[in-house]
Order: sequence, then C-alpha cells, then structure tokens
Amino acid sequence: MTDFPSPAPPSNPVNRVLERPVRAMQIVMGWGLIALCLATTYEILARKLFGLSLQGINEIGAYMLAISSTWGFSIALLQRAHSRVDFLFPRFPPALQAVLNLITALTLAGIAAFAAWQGWGVLADTLRWQATANTPLQTPMWIPQGLWLAGLVVFSGVSAAGAVHASLLFVKDRRKLNRFYGPPSLKEQIELETNLSLPADAKEPAR
Repeated sequence: MTDFPSPAPPSNPVNRVLERPVRAMQIVMGWGLIALCLATTYEILARKLFGLSLQGINEIGAYMLAISSTWGFSIALLQRAHSRVDFLFPRFPPALQAVLNLITALTLAGIAAFAAWQGWGVLADTLRWQATANTPLQTPMWIPQGLWLAGLVVFSGVSAAGAVHASLLFVKDRRKLNRFYGPPSLKEQIELETNLSLPADAKEPAR
C-alpha cells in the first residue's frame, strides 16, 4: 500500500499552540457521539424486539447536540472551516482583504466572548436554583450546561488569540494576515478534506 504524504503542519503559531488540546476535545466528543449512536441503536432494537426502552436517550441526544456544537466551534475556527461568503473576496486588493480579515477576526472574537458571557449567566441561574430537567431522568441541568459552556469558553479563548495575532499581523505583515485568517483557497480545502499535499504549482480554477 502506498503511503500518501500528509499536509505540512500549519505555520500559524496560534494553530501550533492550540490545535493539540482542541483536537483532544474533538476526539472526546467524537467518542461521545459514537456511544450515543450505539445507545440509540440498542434503543430501537430493544423496542422493536422486546418492547423495552432506555429512558432518556432523546434527552441525552439533545444535550450532546448542544455540547458537540460548542466543542466543535474551536477546531472549525483553527481549520478556517466556518462558512464565509467569499465569491468577490479574491478580486479585492490585498490591502482591502487584510482589513476585512482583521474585522472578521475581531468580530468573531467579540461574538464568542459575548456568547460565553451569556452562557455563564444561564449556568449561574441554574446553579442558584438547583434546576433539574422536567424529564424522567431529572438531569441536574448544571452538568450539560457546564459542558456546553466549556465549549463556548474555549472557543472564546481561541478566537481571542486569533484576533490578537491578526491585529499584530495587520501592523507587521499583512500578507501573512491574509494567508492565516483569510478564506481557505480551493487547494487548501482539498488538502484538508483529503489529507493529501498538492503540488505547490497546482492551479485553481477561475472563480
């Protein structure tokens, strides 16, 4: 079997520092979703064959959806996988691209910090009232809300680090700013999805 080369590690220093712990979060959540899938499969078969039911699978699935979403925000940011409307972006001059990329990084950091702050407000109310779910499981709501908030806090920290780095690059090296924080090129997207390194001279189709 032929071993294909992996893409070179990202040269963005923020990625180099943060990607390993963020990737660990992603792996933990992935195993959690696999466990949920297995439990759901068992629930379906047990109901169909034996008339038995696990209590709370739907409830746990709802918690997992919220938690996995916030835990996935950070890795999506590091991989520049968040959606951006960029069909006109490549036609802008590099200086304007740098301004827009900086605004994007700062805005995202602000939104992430606001989301974490609001999330803490939700968790604080839950702790104050010792709230539990109005379900057969009677789940203490601080557990799923705490895990959900953890994802928002990490995302806030990652986006803040990116915003600070983007601000420094705006002053020092706007070419790197565009490369690190601009929308990924088609070549970069292919490398990310296929885990293959394309030749440096590979050309992209005209947009």
